[in-house]
Amino acid sequence: MFQASPQDKAVIDDDGGADPLARRFGRLRRPQLPDIDPALADPVQRSIVPVDSAKTFVGPNGTYYDERWRWMEWRGLNRSWNWAAALTFGGWLAYRRFYALAALYLGWLALLLTLTLGGAPLRDVAVLALIVAVAVGFYGNTLYQLRFRRMSWKVAEQHDDHPARLRALAEAGGVDRRAVWIMALAAGALGAVLVAMDR
Repeated sequence: MFQASPQDKAVIDDDGGADPLARRFGRLRRPQLPDIDPALADPVQRSIVPVDSAKTFVGPNGTYYDERWRWMEWRGLNRSWNWAAALTFGGWLAYRRFYALAALYLGWLALLLTLTLGGAPLRDVAVLALIVAVAVGFYGNTLYQLRFRRMSWKVAEQHDDHPARLRALAEAGGVDRRAVWIMALAAGALGAVLVAMDR
């Protein structure tokens, strides 16, 4: 069992700011911050939203994105692979409420179907579809992280207290299962129309 030295015990017994973890190990002491007039404080520091609020914004599977974003930042990367974004033909975009990008992806699928019906080699169409799917897979986490950051700054500017910020982030984020079904139905309807027009 760890035995603290007399000097360490003095730090532990001092209520002037040792963290609970520091009390346990008897080594670390929370640095004393100077008193700063709130009016003079850096507005960037005053508006920071804690990193763990990412889970509130993401909703389902929040731990995965929180860990991926931290992993990207620790390694200085601007991308990481996301299987759901790559394999769902735009469904992930709709699910994560990227409505404009989901509509754009739907238009891309319609273009691929039009090329196929027009006689384009199926291999070439498949390569084009694969390129876009891989791009979305590589940059899906990055797009989502950028959206979280933008919303975090916006929420931080609009709300002063942390609970209000969390509520606003939860409302702005989350998932939309209805959008996935709407996109799937729209894709099916669009495909049927294109096939009928080609006859």
